[in-house]
Amino acid sequence: MQSGLVIVALLAAIAGWIAWRGAHPEPGLFATDDQLLTAKGSEIPIYKRPLQPWSESASLTVRGRLDPFPEAVVSAGWQISQPPQLFDAATLYNKIDGRETFYKAYGFEKMHFLGLTATADPNLNIDIELFDLGNNANALGAFMAEVSNPDATTINLTGSGLWYATRNGGFLAQGRFYARFIGSDDHESIREKVARLREALAAALPGEPLTWAYQLFVGQLQLSPARIQYFTENAFSFGFANDFYVASLPDGETELLLSRRADAAAAAQLAGQLGTGFAGFGKRLPDAPAGTVLVQNEYTGQVDGVRAHDRYVIGVRFAKSATAARQWLDKLAGQLGGETTESEY
Repeated sequence: MQSGLVIVALLAAIAGWIAWRGAHPEPGLFATDDQLLTAKGSEIPIYKRPLQPWSESASLTVRGRLDPFPEAVVSAGWQISQPPQLFDAATLYNKIDGRETFYKAYGFEKMHFLGLTATADPNLNIDIELFDLGNNANALGAFMAEVSNPDATTINLTGSGLWYATRNGGFLAQGRFYARFIGSDDHESIREKVARLREALAAALPGEPLTWAYQLFVGQLQLSPARIQYFTENAFSFGFANDFYVASLPDGETELLLSRRADAAAAAQLAGQLGTGFAGFGKRLPDAPAGTVLVQNEYTGQVDGVRAHDRYVIGVRFAKSATAARQWLDKLAGQLGGETTESEY
């Protein structure tokens, strides 16, 4: 019994000594010999106290800390609410859960994010999502794929991209970049700020000419950019059909198809596959020109057609007749440099 009391008293004494020493360390315990700090020369600075306290908002506007966003995104009446963030293929789901597969289908490489808040009203916010999609075909494709109502949306064409505005946001495709400006509310100050943001990014982001298909559809055929879509894969629900541009004609039904392949042989092979795929929904028409497949859809009565033209695959879907399908195929061939038949389109 006595030995137990002695052990308890000894442990209590040790605990008390440890607590006391913790509160009263040796004065030189954490001191560093000055010679150690200057052993490689007194001219090497070890640490300098900042001249001013560090602040998030100040640091973001100097030394390119807003990159790749231009400094013009911060203006009177608006301040940074969330500093720039970078998301890659492995972390994108943290920001856009459930939608990352869409952007990855369009060549996603990375996404830059920046949040802004109105200084006069903290409930008014704008999120900027800037996607690097690798090339302008992917950027334009993602841009058009997210237009909820192309016929009711005014798509604006620039020398190197497309943009449109909504009641509380805006969208811009330029070069390899696709920018989304998402406002928190339908508010005039948000619309005004989104317009300035679009102008700032359009001036800062590298641009490049629109893809060859947009130049043909928009520049040569005068179709609205709102009617053009780009499919990286599974076009027309065919697993073999990738890298296709599709333009809807003003009649609301007929579609024109374009794809550029590595060479003429690859184009001929894909055109054959596409013709076989169309034939699965109807019957081949016997009077099709050489090298052309025309199929009358057994469900709609409309005509689909496809042919190879040099390294291009050209096609038409939902034409009103075989004659109309042939005319559109000839016109596409003519625009690409082939000979156009004397027909009215």
